[in-house]
Amino acid sequence: MMKRACIVFLAVGAVPVYSSGVPPPGKAAGVGPSAERRRVGGPCEYAEYRGTAMIARVEQTERSREQARNVGGAGYEGYEIWFRFTPEADIREEWARPAAGKEHLLCLMNSWYPGPRYLEKYGIKKGRSYRCTLMVITKGTCTPTIFEFPEISRDDYFESAR
Repeated sequence: MMKRACIVFLAVGAVPVYSSGVPPPGKAAGVGPSAERRRVGGPCEYAEYRGTAMIARVEQTERSREQARNVGGAGYEGYEIWFRFTPEADIREEWARPAAGKEHLLCLMNSWYPGPRYLEKYGIKKGRSYRCTLMVITKGTCTPTIFEFPEISRDDYFESAR
């Protein structure tokens, strides 16, 4: 098991947004000492648990088909891909243990559902297994659990190319 750090960067020079739309007295929007800026998220550290993800279900649902009709969406009907993760070693973080054996939804990085050509490209079908790593947060305030698939590119948006 290895530890990995994840860092979230904030844009420098960001203009603060005030709920009233008007900065408080004595403050000009976008002006002020950097000490007034707060970090959100990271840096974070994760424990990594290698294992196997077995595809439990691949199905079209009303929700996955709907993305074809969303303005600015994928432009194709998608599929819900559900998998079960089995780790090679015990998960030390008690709160994260239920992730093993439970079904999880595999989506693209932008939350779109993969389409039929994606399923074909990566050979995704019920019963097939893939190498998978469960990342469990051990420090910071980032996403608590992340699944990484070395054989499946979740940022491969080729189906939406028009």
